[in-house]
Amino acid sequence: MDRNVYKIDANENQAVDTEVDEGLLRTVIRFNTLLTGIVMGSLGGAGLFFMTLLSLNRGLPNPGHYLNLLGVFMPGYEVSPTGAWIGLLWGGVIGAICGAVLYRLYARNLRSHVENFLLRDRSGDGRYHLIIPIGGNSLGLALGTVVACSLIVTTNWLVLRGTAAESVHARLLEHYLPGYSISLPGSLIGAIQIFVFIYLSCLLWSWIYNAIISIRHGNP
Repeated sequence: MDRNVYKIDANENQAVDTEVDEGLLRTVIRFNTLLTGIVMGSLGGAGLFFMTLLSLNRGLPNPGHYLNLLGVFMPGYEVSPTGAWIGLLWGGVIGAICGAVLYRLYARNLRSHVENFLLRDRSGDGRYHLIIPIGGNSLGLALGTVVACSLIVTTNWLVLRGTAAESVHARLLEHYLPGYSISLPGSLIGAIQIFVFIYLSCLLWSWIYNAIISIRHGNP
């Protein structure tokens, strides 16, 4: 079994050996991928299920006016008691796939940069701690890729269905993504903009988060 060994100084007079078992790391990544898929699938399915039921119980003449638009991407879904269960299934499947893909993209560089994800805790309690900060680059690439691909797929699904001209709500994105339109070129332009925005946001968020935990645990 392949092993990589990293040495991290705990203080000026002592060195701590941190041994990373490659086989164990692969197992952990697979487990976390499965766990993330289950969690995201459960949240997606349950969220859509309860939103559908909430729309039905609000007593409006046209319940779920906007939720019904999801039926374009989830065959069989509508705001009805039966549609709630179909939404539970679709939400679970889509959420699980997105969660698993997101984590796998995030973890693809973890193996070769484990030492960069470890910080020493110098809080003075006499114990040695390993704190895992957020990898902004990996998170930005993963989340940006998932969202950008989702925009491309959903936009071109409308084109393939022949309902691009009728998709009034999708056209609202034109106000926020200059150059976006319900077409293949427009979806690519919008995807690039969304990717850049999410990537830069993740870099900023991770920098703030990592700076806070570094200060909190006494790291320079």
